Amino acid sequence: MAKVEVSVRIHGRDLTLACDQKEKDNLLKAAKELNLELEKIPDKNNALILAGLNLANRLVSTDSESINTSKTDYSKLIKKIERALEN
Repeated sequence: MAKVEVSVRIHGRDLTLACDQKEKDNLLKAAKELNLELEKIPDKNNALILAGLNLANRLVSTDSESINTSKTDYSKLIKKIERALEN
């Protein structure tokens, strides 16, 4: 699968991530969802942690079939974001 670069802005920080073309739309949607969650949190020092917990809580609150599907998708996204933040 062809890799593409995707630029996103999360919590005021620009990131460029590489992903498969078929993952691009989901990555952009995930970044948008994360930013929406971050905007709701008044404690900006811990906003990323709190937003992550809120989103993870939504995942575990769904039925188990959805959880299994979502965990795979989000774990890939989380790994990509962690790699980008290390740079």
